[in-house]
Amino acid sequence: MTDGDNSHPRLPEETRRIISYNLPTYDGYEFPTVRLRDTLTDPSKTPLALVACGSFSPITHLHLRIFEMASDYCKLDTNFEVMGGYLSAVSDAYKKQGLAPAKHRVHMCQVACEQTSSWLQVDTWEPFCPEYLPTAKVLDHFDYELNTVRGGAKIVDAEGKEIGRKPYKIVLLAGSDLIMTMSEPGLWAPEDVCCAS
Repeated sequence: MTDGDNSHPRLPEETRRIISYNLPTYDGYEFPTVRLRDTLTDPSKTPLALVACGSFSPITHLHLRIFEMASDYCKLDTNFEVMGGYLSAVSDAYKKQGLAPAKHRVHMCQVACEQTSSWLQVDTWEPFCPEYLPTAKVLDHFDYELNTVRGGAKIVDAEGKEIGRKPYKIVLLAGSDLIMTMSEPGLWAPEDVCCAS
């Protein structure tokens, strides 16, 4: 494991310094983008990346359905365009009773995505981390990969020429079990829990 490189030509030096800690990287790890749309179809909208974190031991139909429900909602009357969705299984270091090994949970998630969706994919950064990572740090990882490394989503003109970029908004899709943990004292840092009306 090595420290991530927070430098990127699209970010000003001041922004790179704001990143408060280095995110771990792993030999052989590659962020999955094969099903990620990198170009907005409506440049007036904000690109959205949906992320679900959990044990996925096993993954269920409802884990997948929450992505479809969120995507359908965004299509109704919002200022967002869903660009992709990610499942991120918790590390084996979580030590939850009955938790299947990460390699099996990742495989189950990959099969589920391949058989049911054209836009969902599995990120292996969290499940293969040797330590437990708080959900907020996992979301920072997605923000880093999508906005720092990739520079956000492309905006193109009528001829398909890139004319700008917009940062992806990373949105956590969560079940009631995860939401309930946000009210447990000391489990979440106050700055990692925010509510919008």
